[in-house]
Amino acid sequence: MPIRNLRRGLAISLMRAARAANRARVVRVVLRGRSVRRFPVVNTIYHAVFRAGVTGERASEVTATYRGVTLTGPAWDRTIMPSVAGGYYEEFEVGLFERLAAGSGTILDVGANIGVYACTGASHLPEGGRLVAFEPVPENLGYLRANIDRNGLGDRVTVEPAAVGAAPGELTLHLSGEQSGKHSASAVNAGEATGSVSVPMTSIDAYLAEGGLRPDIIKIDVEGYEGFVLRGAAETLAGLPTLLFEVHPELQANCGCPAPELLDQVFARYEWVFVVDELNNRLLPHTRAQLDEPDAIGLYRSNLVAVGRREHLDALAEWHGVRP
Repeated sequence: MPIRNLRRGLAISLMRAARAANRARVVRVVLRGRSVRRFPVVNTIYHAVFRAGVTGERASEVTATYRGVTLTGPAWDRTIMPSVAGGYYEEFEVGLFERLAAGSGTILDVGANIGVYACTGASHLPEGGRLVAFEPVPENLGYLRANIDRNGLGDRVTVEPAAVGAAPGELTLHLSGEQSGKHSASAVNAGEATGSVSVPMTSIDAYLAEGGLRPDIIKIDVEGYEGFVLRGAAETLAGLPTLLFEVHPELQANCGCPAPELLDQVFARYEWVFVVDELNNRLLPHTRAQLDEPDAIGLYRSNLVAVGRREHLDALAEWHGVRP
């Protein structure tokens, strides 16, 4: 056991060092704002260190403790599970989510994957709070349900095995062989695709019309399909739930709902829209025009938070400094 722990600690130290190097200013300048992991050899080495030191070469899954919850996911995943095991998966964004969850009653997690946000968010909900996790991919769904049960969160989390879009129906998802969070409605977005699956789809408005819930937070991570999710949430957005979502213009264009349309939907309703600055742990207020500037969106600045309620603006005040 001591040798195994030593090997794991060494592997995580190497993974953290690689992450720090990737975030260094000189690397970002040389690569013009692109990640070093766009090079296949870098991904191969990073994942090999993870498999050799953390999971073991023959393991099909990996279990790790992350921000107080225990999560199990597929060992083949090259991005999410290594960073969860290393303790640095979207740590600033998850921290924001936890802070918001602590003052909320109902959360929608659209694209819940294995349950990183679902489990951390649900664990911070006040008594009586609910989180609805939407996840359509069968493998992810199995891990999601197991992780909810493993952390004793079944009384707080409802799992819906469906995609979310503009209207109820079906959606074809292309399955990625690179990471469990890269499955997408676009085959191009999935990268090394391993096939496809047809899944049931609902819309936020249709789903909430049946249950009478009023969400305080909607987190969306659907690999380019974000604009369609918001198209199907027009009535719900009138209540100004806080939105956490990604903007990747290339991914959104590949799915057929360009990023400018996605942003227009948000700015039509929300007064405060922030870009998450991952490198400096800040929320940067932006206008719609500012987000059209060349360097507004990019590596380490692709997640946005839209706030419509004063209580959530106040909850995040230490990171944005806005004085309305």
